[in-house]
Amino acid sequence: MQASRAKAYSRRAQPAHQCPALLLACGNSLRQDDGVGLRIAEAAEHLFPASRLRIVAAQQFTPEMAAELAATELVIFVDASAADEPGAIRVIPIEAREESPETHRLDPATLMAMAQSLCGHVPARAFALTIGAGHFGYGEEISGPLRQAVPRALRLVTNLVTAYSAKA
Repeated sequence: MQASRAKAYSRRAQPAHQCPALLLACGNSLRQDDGVGLRIAEAAEHLFPASRLRIVAAQQFTPEMAAELAATELVIFVDASAADEPGAIRVIPIEAREESPETHRLDPATLMAMAQSLCGHVPARAFALTIGAGHFGYGEEISGPLRQAVPRALRLVTNLVTAYSAKA
């Protein structure tokens, strides 16, 4: 089980190419519920071929991901949220922030602004899918509410990718 989590950091490491959809997941698999984004990315890899959904998973969103955003028309950011009830799922549309991007801790809107500024393109559609989390101690297991939320979050990812593909 540990080997599959470590694999999440190098998920689909082929060069960036024009792909209709991108899933950017972040989290720390060694900090309990914080690893839920990586779990969703790992499960999504089994549902979609790389030609339909490119998956990038890391501990945090980084400036290098701006190039990934510039090569797609749909992005789904996936992350845990300490602000929501454990297991609660939210999907919200994201737009690039107008202010100058700060690169120390990137959120989806700031990363979108960076993609626009550096690459001249942002996806036509962008969503943040967050899963409420409550346990951030050391350990690889996510809590029960998050284990139950993973299949629901995957259905939402599938719905977003399918709805976009139908319009593309």
